[in-house]
Amino acid sequence: MAGFDDIQGQDAAIAVLKNAVAGGRVPNAWLFTGPQGVGKMSTARALALVLNCENRHPPSTTACGTCSICRTLSSRNHPDLIVIQPEKHEIRVAQIRSVCAALEKKAFGVCKRLVVLDQAERMTPGAANAALKILEEPPDGTHFVLIAEEVENVLPTIRSRCQQVVFGPLPPRIIETLLQHEHGIDTETSRRIAAVSNGSMKRALLMAEPQWFLWREWLFDVLEQIDRLHPTERLLFGELLLSREDHLDESLDWMAAWYRDALSIRHGGAHLVNVDRSGSIAQAVQHRTTRALSETLAAITRMRRKAQSRANLKLMMDNLVLALA
Repeated sequence: MAGFDDIQGQDAAIAVLKNAVAGGRVPNAWLFTGPQGVGKMSTARALALVLNCENRHPPSTTACGTCSICRTLSSRNHPDLIVIQPEKHEIRVAQIRSVCAALEKKAFGVCKRLVVLDQAERMTPGAANAALKILEEPPDGTHFVLIAEEVENVLPTIRSRCQQVVFGPLPPRIIETLLQHEHGIDTETSRRIAAVSNGSMKRALLMAEPQWFLWREWLFDVLEQIDRLHPTERLLFGELLLSREDHLDESLDWMAAWYRDALSIRHGGAHLVNVDRSGSIAQAVQHRTTRALSETLAAITRMRRKAQSRANLKLMMDNLVLALA
């Protein structure tokens, strides 16, 4: 990685960062928001390179990629690039305190240390309070990047101290190209996966694994006959979804995509995500009302948002599968 120029499909976000770096007005804290798998973490790492490259001369915003600091940061083995991620679905106060302890030590040759809080919306109240104190009085030479899917899920007191940068879904053509050139996936498979990835490279790579493509196929098979299933069978469907809790978000996203396609088909079938299933979706929703499909999509969206906390999952899932239309 040599900095911002390696980030694809996020021109607007990168322009904001480049302007800040070129003008020497880099804020102490950023909040990167957008879907999973669209380049937020890669951009945070690129920011660390650009801020610390030994051969960069302002107002340039390009890291050389070859100096000792660029090489060390690119190897993800530099102690002054601190990445904090959830442990068992939460960022805990002990993790934030460990950051504070690390920042009290002398930097290892970098100009700017960078702390990345991935999935910042999963901070516990104690962790959020500890993080707020650091953001209010940041150590000299330290910048923070908070990463979240939805800005609304980050506490107002936290986000008010950050400059937000919005990342959008990646265009299918970029995902298709990355799958082919960086992961060796054939053209037809890359095209099909890119079309159903919802703009997320993370989801695309999941779907490139045979077992996950089979899981999606099974999921859609169930949705296509959900209106004929007995309540007991629906509850069993919910249990199976929860049995893969680590990928519940992806399952809910695929379900939402199926219902969005169903509604799109009702209005002419433009911009379908699951192009390869368009025929079976169209047949399945012939006798379902537009209102019922819309209400189901809204219920899945609510479940997706509330599931972030991983609280009362069984009850929420039971209510959802019984309400699917």
